[in-house]
Amino acid sequence: MTMLNIRMYPARNGDAFLLCADRATLLIDGGYSSTFNNYIVDDLRQLASEGQALDLVINTHIDADHIGGILRFLSINGAAARPEIIQIKRIWHNSLRSLTAPQTEPVEHNNEIILNTLTQRGYLTSNEEEQGAKAISARQGNTLASLIHDGQYDWNEGDGLRRISVESMPGINLPGGRVTVLTPSNTALDTLLVFWQKNLRRFGFKGEVGADTLAEDAFECGVSHLQEAVGKLPSLISAGRPKQLDEVYRPDTSVTNASSIATLVELDGCRILMLADAPAEDIVHQLKILQAEGCCLLFDAIKISHHGSCNNTNPELLGLVDAPVYFISSDGSRHQHPDVEVLTAIVDRPAAFSRTLYFNYRTPSSDYLQNYTTITGAPFNVEAGTSCWIEIGKRQ
Repeated sequence: MTMLNIRMYPARNGDAFLLCADRATLLIDGGYSSTFNNYIVDDLRQLASEGQALDLVINTHIDADHIGGILRFLSINGAAARPEIIQIKRIWHNSLRSLTAPQTEPVEHNNEIILNTLTQRGYLTSNEEEQGAKAISARQGNTLASLIHDGQYDWNEGDGLRRISVESMPGINLPGGRVTVLTPSNTALDTLLVFWQKNLRRFGFKGEVGADTLAEDAFECGVSHLQEAVGKLPSLISAGRPKQLDEVYRPDTSVTNASSIATLVELDGCRILMLADAPAEDIVHQLKILQAEGCCLLFDAIKISHHGSCNNTNPELLGLVDAPVYFISSDGSRHQHPDVEVLTAIVDRPAAFSRTLYFNYRTPSSDYLQNYTTITGAPFNVEAGTSCWIEIGKRQ
């Protein structure tokens, strides 16, 4: 049996995962700055002391609960050639330069004022404790894009001008395996760019915006502030048995979530779905393509999209995939994630194996599931408040 070790960090309402196989190590998202300071940094220093490096760092999308810890990491790690914490071989992050052409004309004065103002707001944070994350990005040149560029890291398999998308970068080989991109599509990234440009015009920006340092800083900080409406969330737990998922499911309409880098990670024989905050429909579309190519949709573990929101997991997706291990990352502080309708839909399906659902926090939803009896009699276990290393095994 080969093993892959995964740590799901306590990232409050965010995501942060470290995946360690025999021959490759990945960091996928970093939660908030406090997530990095309190948990991730010690593990990275330990890996470095053992002569290991991060083969790939993925910042799935621009959202404070995913990007804050990566910001803190790179602000401390310094240059790629002389890392203070650990060597990073490559970084995936879709910023403005990945989505549009470089700025070739001087920026008009009024436009420059608008871009500077958006940058000075910093990244949106949801808690006063996270003001340190905002301070990192409150000055020009201190966004993630600037830190990657100034540190001269391998960025999107080059200098950051290439998109990480299904069409532009379908995947890469790593020692002992491969990472395959499931989302976003180029259409989703183009939609994000248009959405951002419309938002700029609300502030009086005139003309087109190209990619330069100032515009890129404003893009990252500004996107984190964009508030998008989603379907009405259901109540956490009804008086009796919760509703079925197909009764409450409403597709996630968030343009920023649709830009998430969701991946299939295959290392040392283990196959893990890391679904970021991606929409269910986009994931289903790409999985069906892989299935038609002969890809098995039974995985060793699945990280559920968007903290277990019923807007990002639908019955069709659960009808395609399964695994003995599921990860749900949320402390329940925003939108009452995870939704019990998603959790019960996962465990209610018949299966020849027992499923284990790992939660990095104990929440009312995990408590409910702990005492739930499946309608099919399918066995399952609940592990709540888990932040230790979890072994994922694949029998050969």
